[in-house]
Amino acid sequence: MKQLKSLMAAAALASLCAPALAQDEPEEARTSYSITLVRFADDAGARWLELMNDHYIPARQAASLPAPTIHWMMDGAWDLMVVSEMPNGLGALDSHNPPGLVAFREAMLAQEGSEEAVTALNTEMDGLVEASQRYYSHTHP
Repeated sequence: MKQLKSLMAAAALASLCAPALAQDEPEEARTSYSITLVRFADDAGARWLELMNDHYIPARQAASLPAPTIHWMMDGAWDLMVVSEMPNGLGALDSHNPPGLVAFREAMLAQEGSEEAVTALNTEMDGLVEASQRYYSHTHP
């Protein structure tokens, strides 16, 4: 019986020391997303979409960021969902100034011409939204 216990203990220890099979293969990259649900103020949807298409999406593209995907909701409390890929993954949340945000801000400033113009645009955009909720997600390989 003592030999059986020693053999079981050795096997358990060996299983902890052996690398997992998955460690031998490189892990597939995950894609992270910012998902924002939006409810508009009354009759604000068309203007919001105009500002997105004419200002925000071009600035994202100028900053070498992927354009977001806009999904119009068919039911529920939200009018639409904006799905934006996060090129640096959830690591972008570890900084107040991740590279993508810095590039986007610089592109917006270049595009709009002044900090005042960017502030006015953001203020107008905020006024079009009654409520919003943001989530973060990622794919699994």
